[in-house]
Amino acid sequence: MCTQENLASAGDDPLLTSTEAAEVLGVSRWWFGELVRRGRVGPCARISGRLRVRQSVLDRYQTERAGDPEDPYLTYEDIAARLRVSSWTAGQLVRRGLLTGVRLGRRVVVRRSAVEAYIEAQTQ
Repeated sequence: MCTQENLASAGDDPLLTSTEAAEVLGVSRWWFGELVRRGRVGPCARISGRLRVRQSVLDRYQTERAGDPEDPYLTYEDIAARLRVSSWTAGQLVRRGLLTGVRLGRRVVVRRSAVEAYIEAQTQ
């Protein structure tokens, strides 16, 4: 979470306020605070009771959220197109635990490698 040791100057890595960080991420200031409290964004610092975070921390969070370009996240619609089933059936596969999904905001997505492994297991 928030620590005082993250206050050291970092040259090209500015220390942003929660309002600025929320603008960078495209979320509300309240939701940014929730991301910090839930441990999804960090480390950060509290200066005079105000939340501060480095630009590099936000860049790392956005990179992790985007996923691996070699193994992208697929939506239910993408999975349905790959398996030639309905998007509802793709959702059922995730809900039953046959495909491992990850929640990103309101959406549940699945790595392409997990879908490929499922196809491989079903064809053997």
